[in-house]
Amino acid sequence: MKFAAALFLAALLTAGCNQQQFGLASESQEFGQKVTYNTQVDVLWVIDTSSSMDTHQNLLAQQMGLFVDSMNRTGLDYHMAVTTMDMSSSGAKGKFVASPGTPLILTSQTPNLTQILSQRIQLGGNGSPVERGLEAMKSALSSPLASASGYNAGFLRKDALLVVVFLSNEDDQSASLDYGAFLDSVRPPLALTGERSWLAQFMGVTDADSSCKTSSWSQAGYSEVGTKYIQLATESGGVSEAICDADMKRALTNVKARVLEVMTEYRLDRLPNLTTLQVFVNGALVPQDATNGWTYYSSNNSIRFHGTAVPAADSMIRISYDPTGIK
Repeated sequence: MKFAAALFLAALLTAGCNQQQFGLASESQEFGQKVTYNTQVDVLWVIDTSSSMDTHQNLLAQQMGLFVDSMNRTGLDYHMAVTTMDMSSSGAKGKFVASPGTPLILTSQTPNLTQILSQRIQLGGNGSPVERGLEAMKSALSSPLASASGYNAGFLRKDALLVVVFLSNEDDQSASLDYGAFLDSVRPPLALTGERSWLAQFMGVTDADSSCKTSSWSQAGYSEVGTKYIQLATESGGVSEAICDADMKRALTNVKARVLEVMTEYRLDRLPNLTTLQVFVNGALVPQDATNGWTYYSSNNSIRFHGTAVPAADSMIRISYDPTGIK
């Protein structure tokens, strides 16, 4: 299977139509054909374990069922692993964390997956106060840890979309480095489109929520925006969500939604006459709707699915239109 920029649906295309390129690329789509997606996605959770993070970890852990259920409903072939932002001598330093008797890399076939992942997110607040999430990510995805014989071996797959989710209520304190370029080296851009094959997501203190504080050390509270994480998320087209929701459901829902949107984005190989554009899933007409339907993106000449319209992995998707110039 060729690597594509969206992560879902794997099946054979009808004759005369090449397989959907991962994440937004189609080599020779003929309008009105069945289209399929690469279903592979590797998700790395990078968790802040400093002293002010216990509550945030617990709230996120309570919502893990929401994330797992969404991945399962769409039939994704996923790997999930967790590491910390602690790069001190006693920290994980990029190694995946796991309780004894549980696998380092979790999949849809892992027994008690939601319970294990929830427990794995709840790492406590006894880690280093120096949050180095970007360095931890780099260590987790590099040699020696990510090598064939390394501690984290088997997580990264050649044809998978890489998704990195950072949880922290402070900014990153890693050594200065172009981490976007590093991720490009791990997951090179798509050959046909140049689009990225990785997605960074951030849950933390954002400019958008002035009431969200890192801590209450003073009467006014102390706030440190996760600028470096936000920059990486923006660079990849990911989302940055406030960590201060009462239950973090909205933040995780938006992170999940962005992953699914990227996974189900389909690029057309001809410019459509928009008045003729129709999208069908399993023979049913899908509405053009940015909440629970599809939207057309002229910048990419692509269709993107949203909300309840995100198709499952075994779905048949048909995009029908007249190319521009045909009357």
